[in-house]
This record gives sequence, C-alpha cells and structure tokens, in this order.
Amino acid sequence: MPSRRPLRRPAPPAYLIVGEDSYQRALFREEIIAAHVPAEARDMAVARYALDETPLEEVLGRAATPPLFSPSQVLLLTAAEAVSDEQLERLEKYLESPPDCAVLIFEADKLDRRTRAARFLLERCQVLAAEPLEDTAAVEAARRFARELGLTLGRGAAEDLVFVLGNDQSRLRAELQKLRSYVGEHAEITSDDVAAVISPARQFSVFELADLLTERRRADILVRLRRLLEAGESPVGIVGLLGWLYRQLLQAHALPRNTPVGKAAETLRAPRMRVEGLLRQARKFRPEELRQAFEALLEADVALKSSPPDPVAILEVLVARLTPLGKKEERSARA
Repeated sequence: MPSRRPLRRPAPPAYLIVGEDSYQRALFREEIIAAHVPAEARDMAVARYALDETPLEEVLGRAATPPLFSPSQVLLLTAAEAVSDEQLERLEKYLESPPDCAVLIFEADKLDRRTRAARFLLERCQVLAAEPLEDTAAVEAARRFARELGLTLGRGAAEDLVFVLGNDQSRLRAELQKLRSYVGEHAEITSDDVAAVISPARQFSVFELADLLTERRRADILVRLRRLLEAGESPVGIVGLLGWLYRQLLQAHALPRNTPVGKAAETLRAPRMRVEGLLRQARKFRPEELRQAFEALLEADVALKSSPPDPVAILEVLVARLTPLGKKEERSARA
C-alpha cells in the first residue's frame, strides 16, 4: 500500500501531495476539499493554479481574501519547483501566520529534492505520499474496483490487467469501465475479455494452449484457434501469438528448475499466475520439439503471406506439426 499520513487535526495551512499514482492523489485531494468546502460552494471556493504560469504572490493574495459562501477555500497548486527563492521567502512569511480561510495543496508526480523549493515544501507542508501500489495490492485494488462496478474479476484476469496496465489505480479503473461496456453489467470479466479489450493483453490469450499442446489435444486447439479468428484475430496474428508462446516455453525450459516463480515471472515478463503453469508445461517439451515448432511456425507464416492462402488449412497443418502423435496416441486416435 502507498505510504499515507492521516490528515492532521486541526488542518495544516499547506499540504504536499506527491507521487505518481493519480488515483491516490485524487483521493487525498477530495478528502481535503470535502473537509473544508461545502459541496455547493466548490465552484467559488476551489481553484487551481500552475505556478509556472501564475505568480505565487497572486495565489497568496487570493488565499488571504475570505471566500464567499464557504468558511474556507482550497487552492490547488502545481509546478511548485518553478517558484523562485524570492517567492519562497514570501511563502515562508505566509506560513508563519496563515489565514484561517485558506488551505494550499501543492501537488507533484515527483520532486527534485536538490531544489530549494522541493526541500522547503517537504519540510513545511503535511506530506501525503501517493506512490503506486505493489503488484499484489494493485491486483486486489482492481478486483475491488470491479466489485464497485458490479462486476466479478477473477484473480488470473486481474493479474493480466495489472501486468499490461501497470499499478496506476486511475488507469485500472478506467479500463475496467471499458470492460464493463464490453461484457455488460453484473458479468464476470475473464482473461479472454481482458485480451479482447486491451490489446497488449492479447498475447496471454494463447497461454491456455500450452496445456493442450503438451497433451496433443488437436481438436481442442483448433477450436481455440477458430475462436480467435472469430474474435477478429488475423491468421498471421495467430501464428505470431503461437511464436510468442513457444519463445516463452523455450525461455522457461532454459531456466533452472529451482527458479522462484517471482524471478521467472520477471524474466519471462508475464503475470505470476500464468508463469506457474508455463514452467510446468515447459518441462514436458524436449528442446528439439521446441526447435521444430519454430520451423513449423516460420513455414506457416510464409504460407499465410503467399497468394492466395487457405488460412484454416494452413492452421490445421500447423497444429498437426506442433502436436506429433507418438505410437500410443496414434493407436488411440485410430480407435
């Protein structure tokens, strides 16, 4: 969880909200505004200034003027590092005897602590840190946002979402709202839904094929590939996704057997929950099988780019080459 200091009582004259999580910054901002300005007075008693455009003395002049229709006003200030040394002296005098009718909120993604302005704000303001969540907390936040939107989000789908979007809560919530439009209200969001709506996640749509490939389940593989085609994936795109999967399998196969899952996830650049199954399945392939798979994928890619190709037939041949049947499987297939 991001480090957070509770708001002091009585309220300080100035806050510094610093951190890259825009959702957490908005929560802090809203809490401060709600504590000082009635909802009906916000248009008159809440104002935003960029200090690289508006002189600080102008802001302090407004802060010293009692607002209309509200006991206090909140002034939101960005670009604090643009404040000159002379302006900092004025701010220091202001904070020595601040008016009761104003609260200043300085806000920044990050601060250069080498600057005098940054050091001054960190020392003289109540600091609220809005740092990005750790991965596990971000997954839980995504699932909580889904519940708030009336949706169900499984842990695997949540991990996919966090992996491709990062840990910024604003972005997670915005993409979940898009997913709600896609799946409908009160629905469950699956990994397939995440892949369909958020293009960087589409590569994870082929992870489930690893089990089917090791078990030589050709019919099930073809059903899965046809679904990808129906969802709008191009045949060349499918071959590319399979190529990505086999590269993952090859890298996973090369990892030492005692590699922790977390380290493997970092190496393979894939969600932890996905990697657990990938490591297990990679051990079922012989290295020569993986190398032969790349040859088959390359030939399929060339065939699909020829004119005119028969995409379904090419994919069927590719699946047959990726799932060579041993004698036992051949007898079972004939039976």
